[in-house]
Amino acid sequence: MQTECSAGAYEFPASCGRRVVARFDGGRMSSDGGVILVKQADDILGLSRRFAACFRDKRHPGFVEYRVEDLVRQRIMGLALGYEDLNDHDALRHDLIFGLASGRLSGGRANCAALAGKSTLNRLERSGHKADRYCRIIADHEALATLFVTLFLDQHEHAPARIVLDVDVTDDRIHGHQEGRAFHGYYGHNCYLPLYVFCGDHLLSATLRTADRDPGKEALADIRRIVEQIRSRWPRVRILVRGDSGFARDSLMTWCEDNHVDFLFGLAGNTRLYDRIASLSAEVRDEAATTGRAARGFASFDWITKDSWTRRRRVVAKAEWRHGNRYHRFIVTTLPQGMSDPRHLYEQIYCARGDMENRIKECQMDLFSDRTSSHTIRANQLRLCGSRPQPMSC
Repeated sequence: MQTECSAGAYEFPASCGRRVVARFDGGRMSSDGGVILVKQADDILGLSRRFAACFRDKRHPGFVEYRVEDLVRQRIMGLALGYEDLNDHDALRHDLIFGLASGRLSGGRANCAALAGKSTLNRLERSGHKADRYCRIIADHEALATLFVTLFLDQHEHAPARIVLDVDVTDDRIHGHQEGRAFHGYYGHNCYLPLYVFCGDHLLSATLRTADRDPGKEALADIRRIVEQIRSRWPRVRILVRGDSGFARDSLMTWCEDNHVDFLFGLAGNTRLYDRIASLSAEVRDEAATTGRAARGFASFDWITKDSWTRRRRVVAKAEWRHGNRYHRFIVTTLPQGMSDPRHLYEQIYCARGDMENRIKECQMDLFSDRTSSHTIRANQLRLCGSRPQPMSC
C-alpha cells in the first residue's frame, strides 16, 4: 500500500509576536505538540485569565518575573498534558513549545528561564489567608467558588427550561499526617471526602472535606450558593438536585422545598419501608420464581420517618428479586405523580445519576484532582479545584 504523506506544514495563530508552524522535518522537537490546541481552547474560554483574576498578588512589582496569569496558565497546561507533579516543571520550563503555549519564550532577566520552576509554583499553591514572607500570592476562594458556575452559565446562549445538578462524594486517600486526616469506615482508609456538584459535563463545585463529617448536611451550603448564582442569571429555570441516599437529609430537602427546587435522592431501606411494600415484594418474588428470570415492580406512596423528617414526602419503591435474592431500592422526591410514573422515575431519571461517577473519574484520573499531597487543607483545596475549603471540625 502506498504511503499517504501528511501536509508539509500546519499553520497556527501567531503567538508572542511569532508565526507558529507545525512541520515534520526535524530540528528541535517536542513530544507535546498537542498543547498548541489546548492553548487555543484556553484562549477562547479565557480560563487561565479568569482563574488568575481570583488571586491577589502582594509581591513587589519591581521584583516580579512571572505574573500570576503566567503561573496559572503554566500549571493548567502541565495538568492538561499529564504533568501533575510540580517537579516536572523544572524540565518543562525549558521546553520551547510549552513556553509558547504558556505565553513566554524567554525570561525577562538574563538569569531567568522562560517559565517558572517548581518552587515558584509551589508558593502559588500554598497561598494562605494572608500574605507572609514566603507566600505573597493569596487565593480568593470565594471568587474561585463562583468562577465555575459562571463558566457554566457563559456556555449557554439561552437559559434552558430545566437543569439537573448531580451531587456526590468520593474518597481521596491521605498519606501521612496531613491536616484533616480522618478514617472512613466505608472506604477503609484515611482519606479526604471531596464533594462534587456537576450539571451534565460541567463541573460546578468541588469542595475538599474531611472524612469524619456528614456530606449530606454539608452539601446544603454548596447547593444554596450554586442555585442562587444560577437563578441570578436564569430566574425561571427549573432545577432538580439529584444524589444518593447520603443526601436525603431533612435540612437539605426542606430547603429545596421552601425554595422551589426539586430533588431526587436515594433513600436507605429499613424495616418499616420493607413492610410497606410487603405485598408488592411477594408478587414480584412469585413472578421471578415462576419465570426463572429477574422480576421487578414499582410503587409510589407518601412517607414520613419516625424522627428525622419534619414533613411527609413522596417515596418511590423498586421491589426486585433475582436468583432468589431481594434487591429492593427506595428514592424520595418532590416530583409529583403526574410528572412521571414510578418506573420511569427510577429507571430513567434516578439511575441516570450514575454517569456523574464518570465525571469524577475524569477529574481524578485525567486531571489528577486526587494529587492532594500538600500538608494543609487550603493548599489541597486549590489543587482539587479552587473552590472554598470546608473548615475542620473541632
